[in-house]
Amino acid sequence: MSSSKNPSRSTGSRGRSADQKAAPKKAAARKRVDKADRPGRICPACGGVQPGAEGRAKSSKPTGLRIRQAGRAATARPASAATAKRADSAAAPVEPTAPPAPAEAPAPAPAEAPAPAPARVPVDAPTLIKGIVERVPAALSEAAAGDAPPSSALTAAVRKAVLDEFRTRAAFTGRVAEMDALLWTQPDHGGPAVRASMADHLKALGIRRLDTPDQAEAFVVTEGTGEAFELLRPAYVDELTGKVILAGQLRRIAPDAAQHTTGEDA
Repeated sequence: MSSSKNPSRSTGSRGRSADQKAAPKKAAARKRVDKADRPGRICPACGGVQPGAEGRAKSSKPTGLRIRQAGRAATARPASAATAKRADSAAAPVEPTAPPAPAEAPAPAPAEAPAPAPARVPVDAPTLIKGIVERVPAALSEAAAGDAPPSSALTAAVRKAVLDEFRTRAAFTGRVAEMDALLWTQPDHGGPAVRASMADHLKALGIRRLDTPDQAEAFVVTEGTGEAFELLRPAYVDELTGKVILAGQLRRIAPDAAQHTTGEDA
């Protein structure tokens, strides 16, 4: 059979088979590519990834360098971490337990009642004068004040100073007691604000208000008949000296007719 009658065996370009056409492409693919032209290669100088001669994307297949780097990283892991990992993997799984119930908050301790203030011991002028006169000479000698004055002159000076102070206190506390007694006789005792303010002043000055006839010597009965008492004005006592600053006033009334009974017979 003539070759011209069989196109598949012709050596021309139009008569070549498909295998013959793909042969040059396979040969080109098997051709060795320089390292500098390979895509995805790590540059030994800068450490960057080279795009290659054709600018192709990096192949997903790991290179030999990547494999060696991964091996070094695995070898460099701490031995303690590997040991702990093996111990955790070998340990038996622990069944989950129910979370502990929240602890109840401790009950607040009851507040302790404040201790009552100690009762004041009344003082008087003669006791103060005697104590001061006895201590002044020793204080003057320690201070090197020179010659001490005669005892008679010292006693007279101390006596005058102490008595003046007591008179000043008595006058001031008397005025405060009179103002509080006047407000007490008013409707609503002057109002809540006034009552609270006067109570603070009396406490700061050491003045005690008596609105019940428990201490008979602090009240004066003005009028009336009967066995019950009606309070007309409270009494005021100086806690510093124990003396009555302003006497209170009571009125006798019959128990069955009393609208505001303040107590039993004093």
